[in-house]
Amino acid sequence: MSKIIDEAGNKDLLNKLQELGLSEKEAAVYLALLPRRDTGTSNLIRATSLHGQFVYAALAKLEDLGLAKHVIQGGRKKFSANAPTRLMSLIEEKRLAAQSVAKELQSRFAGVHEQDFEVYQGDAAFMAHQIELLTQVPDNTIIDVVGSETERYEKTFTETGMWAEYKRVWLEKNLGFRYLGTEAQRERLQKREQNERNFTYRILPGLSLGKISIEVRPNNVTFAVYGDTLLDFTLSGKEVADGYRQFFNAVWALAKK
Repeated sequence: MSKIIDEAGNKDLLNKLQELGLSEKEAAVYLALLPRRDTGTSNLIRATSLHGQFVYAALAKLEDLGLAKHVIQGGRKKFSANAPTRLMSLIEEKRLAAQSVAKELQSRFAGVHEQDFEVYQGDAAFMAHQIELLTQVPDNTIIDVVGSETERYEKTFTETGMWAEYKRVWLEKNLGFRYLGTEAQRERLQKREQNERNFTYRILPGLSLGKISIEVRPNNVTFAVYGDTLLDFTLSGKEVADGYRQFFNAVWALAKK
């Protein structure tokens, strides 16, 4: 077995790299490359305890993915790792490819209905779906939110490092948010309105949704439940979304700054 694979401190990273699409051997070679610069294959073979042919194949794949590079020194290839930030680009490329395929397949889907219902459970699934929903709305869309009393939404995104990606999509698509909150949230909402583009809020006295928030977009509505486990219930359908937007507009008109 590979030394890299056997080391307890690397197992979590190896698993995560495999979740991103690398094979076990590719992940091991990449981890071995990270602390080295312009290194030969013999060093990588020793570091990973992998057979030479596996190291060569892994290096070729890593170069194809943009995760590794080489220079020629004395007639021999010397390898280095590219910055791990390249992984974010790979994820984005996969997301765009998946989105393109999904659009093509959707037209053939026998289960297409006027209204669809989806459920997502857990922090990772919730956050990935939130970003997916954001990318699907047209540019310059206004998204209406009836906020919950918990601050777990931003906290969860921030702790996992996905808030920056959420904000990037928000700003690139020039999206706006109308947020209906409670008196207890006033100070935080004032700061958000001052510091975040296209964000506005109103306060509705007596509003209390507890741990549930509602998000209304042009073609779907999400109910997020912030319990011990995050739950995301999304209803798709323009008629449904239009109905909830009418409800939101009526409540918005009653609310004040």
